[in-house]
Amino acid sequence: MGNSQAYYLTKLREDLSIKQRNNPHYSLRAYARDIGIHPATLSQIINGKRPLPMKDSASVAQKLNLGPKEKTLFMESLLRSKSTLDQIKLSDEDTRFILDESYYKVIAEWEHYALLELYDLKDFKGTPEEVAARLDLTLNRVDVVIKNLLTCGLLERDAEGNLQKAHARITTTEDIKSQALRDSHKEVLAMGSNKLDEIAVELRDFSSLTMALDLNKLPEAKSIIREFRLKMIEMLEGGERTDVYQLAIQFYPLTKIEDTVKH
Repeated sequence: MGNSQAYYLTKLREDLSIKQRNNPHYSLRAYARDIGIHPATLSQIINGKRPLPMKDSASVAQKLNLGPKEKTLFMESLLRSKSTLDQIKLSDEDTRFILDESYYKVIAEWEHYALLELYDLKDFKGTPEEVAARLDLTLNRVDVVIKNLLTCGLLERDAEGNLQKAHARITTTEDIKSQALRDSHKEVLAMGSNKLDEIAVELRDFSSLTMALDLNKLPEAKSIIREFRLKMIEMLEGGERTDVYQLAIQFYPLTKIEDTVKH
């Protein structure tokens, strides 16, 4: 099945992986129940051994909460999988739509950045099984994350077909929708709350400070924070790297500030 025909399968795998992120015990059988497909049939679909039955397509698309454009791509890719028109390609507009969606996921979901950083670790081989073990993810989730990174051009394959980082360092730009960044910050905050209980104190550092300030100094404060982040990167990139860490900094008002537009 070509990439132009796999959109419906991509959406199913992504939806399953998100549910398994939120609940590590969520099984394929539970997913089959939730979308109304026999477990054995769903297993074959997820593994690319058979297409989604047309009789189930409309109800599944509805349960995936697809938008109008996504639903159209979902149905068209399913129809292509059942036709002899193997060489049909999605239009440039459709391809751009998929790329935009993949970029959103890369920014909003922590696994993408974490997987990229694994490639800087000593003795990292890059197999899906190793990624799953190091980041505590399911193999299905790893597959989805790798495909998103390949689509965005952040991962690439070398001459031997092995995955590698396409860029030494990546960062978000002004062109990225702020909703993706907001979702990313929310996820990082939630993860930090969990790690506070899960990780031994000698392997983490949590601190906070409350102070009164002059709002005119806010730009300078942000500049100092950015400088601190760069110094941390420069210092920590040396030596033999064995683990991936998250550094999160929040700086926000506790008092109500009038006439301020939220960004």
